[in-house]
This record gives sequence, C-alpha cells and structure tokens, in this order.
Amino acid sequence: MTELRDGYVCSWCEIDRGRLMVIPHAHAHREVRIFDYPAEAEIVGRVTGVAMKIVGDRSPETKAPSREK
Repeated sequence: MTELRDGYVCSWCEIDRGRLMVIPHAHAHREVRIFDYPAEAEIVGRVTGVAMKIVGDRSPETKAPSREK
C-alpha cells in the first residue's frame, strides 16, 4: 500500500534512484506512475495475502450449449 499526497494506491512498486514506480496489473489498463520518493509518496504497508475466487459458480443451466450435430 502506498500513500500518495492525494490518496492511496495498492500496486507493485519499485524504487530506483529516488523515484517510486507504481506498476499496475496488466489487466488494469493503466500506465506506470512515477513519483519522487519519499517527497510525493510513502510506502505504508505490504499486502501479504489475497482471498478471492479463482473460478465462479456455474450451474448446469448456465453452461455453454454443446455443438453436437
């Protein structure tokens, strides 16, 4: 978790030569953001785990139709 001066962002980060690069997930369709570190951004925490469904629930009625001839 990174605190910006106007909010927060949760993303992969990399610090290089006094610059903090906030690297979004590829599916986020966002650009890499670069901040002066620590003047414009501060790392305030680390995500150590995520809980989410990998596969959604599908009942037999919602399956794709078969293509039998």
